[in-house]
Amino acid sequence: MSQSHEQAKRLHPNERPDRKSRRRGVEYYLILGATVLLPVMAQALPSDRQKPIEIESNTADIDNKKGVSIYKGNVVMIQGTTRITGDKVTIYSAQQEVKKIVAEGNQERAYYEEQQPDDQGTLQAWGHTIDYQVAGDKIQLIKQAQLTQKGDTFTGERIDYDLTKQTVNAKGSENKSNPDGRVKMIYQPKPESKQ
Repeated sequence: MSQSHEQAKRLHPNERPDRKSRRRGVEYYLILGATVLLPVMAQALPSDRQKPIEIESNTADIDNKKGVSIYKGNVVMIQGTTRITGDKVTIYSAQQEVKKIVAEGNQERAYYEEQQPDDQGTLQAWGHTIDYQVAGDKIQLIKQAQLTQKGDTFTGERIDYDLTKQTVNAKGSENKSNPDGRVKMIYQPKPESKQ
């Protein structure tokens, strides 16, 4: 049975953990954190997908033959409780069904929010690029990525989130000198139950 980094440090205080052990410790806490956080990050309200899509923007270029619609300038897209904003939003569709939505933000990050069922609050996500695979129920948050729900926060340079499987894959920045590019998780304490 393997020991966690903290257990090894308590048992052998004078030994410095090697790089591989430290990495395993970080991976352990990331997996543990994702396991705790993800069950509350469930799917959106089922009725959202049946609602009409409303889009506001400064310009719109629509190519029905290719199934590509490009909206630019303070774009706001709403479908039920789902809201997506960005400087540019591209919608890919086939046979009048939306397959993929890509939101991009230059100065400010693109934004995605969705009301969750069973009083789980609102799931919020940010990234300079948000690639939402509607058909596969997957979201990729690229560059300064962030997921938040009920005060719990998950940040990294890139976050891949599978809404159906409730799995997340987060990556830090390749630039090791940038401490803000590391994967981080913040969990809020659970309220104590009243007796």
